[in-house]
Amino acid sequence: MHIHPIAGVVWYAIGRFYEALDGKVQDVGYFALLGDVEGPLFNGPPGEASAFFTFRAEPFTPQHLTNGDLTVSLDPVGRFTLYFNPEPCGDFSAPESFSVGQPIATLQRLSTVVGTAVGPLSSNLFSAVLCSSEDFHFRGRTWNLGRILPGGITQLGTGSTAALQPPPTGYRSVTAFVGSAMALGGEVRAP
Repeated sequence: MHIHPIAGVVWYAIGRFYEALDGKVQDVGYFALLGDVEGPLFNGPPGEASAFFTFRAEPFTPQHLTNGDLTVSLDPVGRFTLYFNPEPCGDFSAPESFSVGQPIATLQRLSTVVGTAVGPLSSNLFSAVLCSSEDFHFRGRTWNLGRILPGGITQLGTGSTAALQPPPTGYRSVTAFVGSAMALGGEVRAP
């Protein structure tokens, strides 16, 4: 029996932001927890190369401003897709590897995301609604994220401001982040 609390953590995401040479940014990564999907969620030791569930955002162009010693990033409304890959192949040196497999859900951020960086850390908070979801088969069961997070999510992210070296070809910089999300309640629809 699965108990769904009114407000509870529905995912832990581990990922990276990639800034392309043209200034567009996208984030990719994998999940260490995904609702009540029974694990393990890895095909071997935990990490991007063994993760069955990944995500990739559509590229977006952030705006930047400064407030004292804070650097603020304004990220526009955009979408990201979650994937199930029965043969995990995530590789942070190849961002496209996180969009291999079956698309199982697409979410859209509800508004501009304000990210703040000071010193070695950055943070952001955003909500996203579920636009679509598809059944997928994992460990002998059929799952659908529409049943797990029907109203979408609110995620708090923490990242590093230190660029990882070297960035993949075509990218100016890469930074690491983690995100914890809680399910939104009620009926919320994408604009």
